[in-house]
Amino acid sequence: MGIEVKLDPETSPEARFGYELRERRKAAGLTLAQLGARLALTGQQIGNIERAERRMNEDRARLCEEVFGLPPGDLVQHLPRRSRNNLTFRNFLPWLDREKRATELCAYEGLIVPGLLQTQAYADAVCRGFPGATPEQITETVEARMQRQTILRRDNPPFLYAVLDQSALLRPVGSEGVTRSQLQHLLTMGRCPNIVIQIIPLRAMSASGLVAGFVIARTAGDGDEAAYIDAPGGGRMVDQLDHVERLKAWFHTIRADALPRADSLALIEERLEQEWIWS
Repeated sequence: MGIEVKLDPETSPEARFGYELRERRKAAGLTLAQLGARLALTGQQIGNIERAERRMNEDRARLCEEVFGLPPGDLVQHLPRRSRNNLTFRNFLPWLDREKRATELCAYEGLIVPGLLQTQAYADAVCRGFPGATPEQITETVEARMQRQTILRRDNPPFLYAVLDQSALLRPVGSEGVTRSQLQHLLTMGRCPNIVIQIIPLRAMSASGLVAGFVIARTAGDGDEAAYIDAPGGGRMVDQLDHVERLKAWFHTIRADALPRADSLALIEERLEQEWIWS
């Protein structure tokens, strides 16, 4: 029998759900394997959910309530919001698992700061620009984005290579205060040993990255690779080898026009020193 890992339910929404699931499973007198068999999952997969290493969707959480003989909503209420029946988040979940396992991430954005490097206020301002977004959807999206960033603060974090167009530094988002704080955050993150931020200067007149932002994730050991391509109304994950290889070539082409790391950070500092003309 393996050693049970003690989980602090206060560390994340996923940890809270894993804790609540484990408590209810034990109270029902079921083993991991027994519960898994009722949900068409393996015992190991249930264990991963209880350790906050895997997510459970709302349908299976409701089935758990039936298995445990619980009132409707007793377990579902503890689901991270983005795990509930929201098509955008459900489509994004496979990518979140890839990103969480990644040892290397390569991100490109042309007009805004990449999600992994956004401050909460900046992310909120970006999300408020989504047509038809409700306050609840904005809150869920921002919370999900902030939760994604925890991978950069964990032990043995992934290496992040982020390439931004200089126009992302010039574009006001939310307010002057929000934008300035975001650029200061970029400087802080760009000085981390596992994060490299490079800026493509306007003078490069590069057109390679004008189509869409994307992130490529690679996991050392098995060499597993996948990518997420952003798009209006919801992006998509691709893991077909030929698609990922094309995106890797695209990233290297874009990055070839970028300034070196030190010069890129200096350009961000220069932007902060300039007079800002909006209120």
